Amino acid sequence: MGKSIFDGRVQIKYSYGCYGMTRGGGKTWHGGMDIVGIDSDIILMPYYEMPDGTQKPIKGRVTRARIVTDHSDRTWEWGYYVCVQLDADQTPDAVNFMYFCHCSRLLVDVGDRVISGQQLAIMGETGNAEGTHPHCHFEVRATASGKGLDPTAYAAIPNKAGIYGAAPAADKPAEIPANSEKAATSLLQNITVGPVSSGDAAAVVAVCKEHGTTADSYTNAENHLQIICIRSVVQAVADAVLAVCKERKLTDAKLYTSHWA
Repeated sequence: MGKSIFDGRVQIKYSYGCYGMTRGGGKTWHGGMDIVGIDSDIILMPYYEMPDGTQKPIKGRVTRARIVTDHSDRTWEWGYYVCVQLDADQTPDAVNFMYFCHCSRLLVDVGDRVISGQQLAIMGETGNAEGTHPHCHFEVRATASGKGLDPTAYAAIPNKAGIYGAAPAADKPAEIPANSEKAATSLLQNITVGPVSSGDAAAVVAVCKEHGTTADSYTNAENHLQIICIRSVVQAVADAVLAVCKERKLTDAKLYTSHWA
């Protein structure tokens, strides 16, 4: 898998073109992909994947970076969203516009020039987002008011519900003096555990709940294994999660990773 719109692993919750999985009693066509960033919540400007699998950097200009609250405008359903108009003649398909929707926060402004790999927004669940999980509705179009086209060449993942990609390599923890202003308890970590069984996942989630911390769980529909993501936690919580992972031999199996937030 090439670089997608998130670093690390991603999950497709609802694929492009499916009926009956979002809303409308099975009559609503889904014009994009609902993508969850498992290891990172930062939405990135994508690349274009060529037929041979290589990825080409693309660039464009931000034409929309907003939220619409008027329900007579259908774009209110997207919540906070970013629209990027691609520069002409970069790809062989008909795509000219890219939409990144349901964001919790926008990192670009109208008029900004953007290129592949650049940070655009933080995934969220604003607008008329399906479900109760943060994600990005990613849609591509030929015209700003046109129908959604197949986005797989830009998402760099199959158009099928599932979990794709690999976790990034764990960071080496920095050595911090105990009397430093940046004591270890002030640093935040992002932790990923999995893929693991439901029993192991439940044990990790239970430890998080004991410490008043939320853990996001993503299940692979094919093998039913789960990936647990715990974001921006202090050292005490990180230590507790690491302890339960060691107890259940998850660290030995290299199913535990931690990065500075």
